[in-house]
Amino acid sequence: MRLSAKLTPKENASANKQNSEACYTLDNEQIFIYDNQTKLGSTTIDKMFKYLNTHNSAGLVKRIANDIDLGTNNDNSNSSNTTKIAGDRGLDNAPEEMLGTWYSYDNHEKATVTFTDHTIEETENGHTVTTELHKMKPDRDRGEDKAYWAKTKHWATISKFKIPESKPKDNKLYYNIYGWNKTAGDGEFYAVHTEEGQPVLISAGGAGVWTDAVYWKTPELAQKYAGKKFHDLHYREMN
Repeated sequence: MRLSAKLTPKENASANKQNSEACYTLDNEQIFIYDNQTKLGSTTIDKMFKYLNTHNSAGLVKRIANDIDLGTNNDNSNSSNTTKIAGDRGLDNAPEEMLGTWYSYDNHEKATVTFTDHTIEETENGHTVTTELHKMKPDRDRGEDKAYWAKTKHWATISKFKIPESKPKDNKLYYNIYGWNKTAGDGEFYAVHTEEGQPVLISAGGAGVWTDAVYWKTPELAQKYAGKKFHDLHYREMN
């Protein structure tokens, strides 16, 4: 992979005098800098960004982060997970604070939600559904292709959700899970919260983002607080 580097005016002048082309190559996270095919040195992406951030270039760093994906050996990299399916921009990442398995007995039945790096696995009444998280191109044409729908029926997008004005006291950060082929409805909402001094995963739904289940880190905690309503959560029947 070869990327053209932006040079300062002083560096540009030096390069022009030598009638050369300054550039760099990227090998995983290591950047090698060249001038006229002569290696000048190397650095890392992390060091480059730290330098820019400490030299009043935070805006440039933000634009770089928004505009490009750099392939690495990290398992969370999306670059090697893209498909040729219309509208797909590759796998998306689940929120780090939600990773792992969460347990609930709120509906008098044992239920679990498991977040991995790129999937959500929901199990209830012995039935499991695994949803794969993908980034979607904004101009995607869904079309009526049955084969397309079949390939993407267990896909969803994930995005941060702004709390409605009707819930001004709800300051939890919700994530909206929305089916890839959905055309109506609100999708599912999840938020990490604290109850009884323990981290919990709130599952919510509907236009009012009403709490429909509370998931705990262990089955024992889930059973202990099964069916309990918490005063700081917003339930449909309490609306």
